[in-house]
Amino acid sequence: MSQALLDIQELSKYFGGLKALDQVGFNVMGGEILGLIGPNGAGKTVCFNLISGVYRPTAGKIYFNGQRMDGTSPHQVAHKGVGRTFQIVKPFGTLSVVENVLVAKGITKYNRFSRIWSTWKSKAEINEALEMLERVGLKDLADRQAGLLPLGNLRRLEIARALLVGHKLLLLDESFSGLRHEEIVQLEELIRSIRETGITVLLIEHNMRVAMGLCDRLVVLDHGSKIAEGRPQEIQQNEKVIEAYLGRKEASDAA
Repeated sequence: MSQALLDIQELSKYFGGLKALDQVGFNVMGGEILGLIGPNGAGKTVCFNLISGVYRPTAGKIYFNGQRMDGTSPHQVAHKGVGRTFQIVKPFGTLSVVENVLVAKGITKYNRFSRIWSTWKSKAEINEALEMLERVGLKDLADRQAGLLPLGNLRRLEIARALLVGHKLLLLDESFSGLRHEEIVQLEELIRSIRETGITVLLIEHNMRVAMGLCDRLVVLDHGSKIAEGRPQEIQQNEKVIEAYLGRKEASDAA
């Protein structure tokens, strides 16, 4: 891991007088799993929204693969190979599982008006979607109505949709939230297998056992500012993190 795939430099986002993110900087190295943690309101999802093009930064720079991309639109970010999941899972409930994956392709396919009329269910694209479902363990449910899936499978569906465009960087926003222990273990294995294929992962996570056990490094935010960065063992012992986020009891539990 010698090259930074994602380089965040003094990134800020203000909403009026509220500093949701204030001069935050960190790197995501190619091939690693980096965790972005912090208490509610720390600025984690705002950071994701800036990276994925949902927001334009008030100040600062974002470099991806050495090219500046802050202020780039979401479909342009997707074109660069960045895929993203969301904290609240909202599939197209009346569509099938495989159709939900196909719809995700639209962010890169239908960026010009002339392409709106092209087919979205060609044999090649269906096969590509089925490959994504196989990677996340949902191929057998491809024809199931997405709205009928339990939460654990919905999380996997979200990851399959993100993988369809995120062949370089995958942004996971609390993908473990609400899952049972066995589902968490299985999802950890899935994310490690995704990393083994060469895809870099940046994730937001509140489950400290998951964050400490899954991530190579952690970046900690509090009130919009970065307060710590390092390996899980270093973060566990960081006094600022213990005071601002983990708490002494939780820090010992996570050890």
